[in-house]
Amino acid sequence: MSSPGLDAAALEQFRHQLLAMKRAAADAVDARLHGHGEHRHDEAGLPRHADETDDDAAAETQRQADVTHLARTATALRDIESALARIENGEYGLCIDCDEPIDLRRLQAHPAALRCARCQQLFETQLSRAGVRG
Repeated sequence: MSSPGLDAAALEQFRHQLLAMKRAAADAVDARLHGHGEHRHDEAGLPRHADETDDDAAAETQRQADVTHLARTATALRDIESALARIENGEYGLCIDCDEPIDLRRLQAHPAALRCARCQQLFETQLSRAGVRG
């Protein structure tokens, strides 16, 4: 199976974009886990915001923001890896739910898109109904 309407040059361009996105996401995780303030730490870990303030609520809010950021980045990395695998196996650009081509404009805006716009909307509606944030 070949990618719908995407020639080798377009696929290579998407691959390069995805690899750049992967590097940027990995760098963001590294900075969050190793770079706390002005200092870089060898050991990975979230910053201890309680050490920075005497406001426990503010420290907890910042800790939750760190956890949320890492979870979103992990999801983005998973989607990027999946898109890269789909380039390799000739399925890039096909919706993982309905197997229809993903609109080129959607891929250009979001190279890691795994679903067409219609299926993505259905997926997000199902997550919302289940009370899951995606």
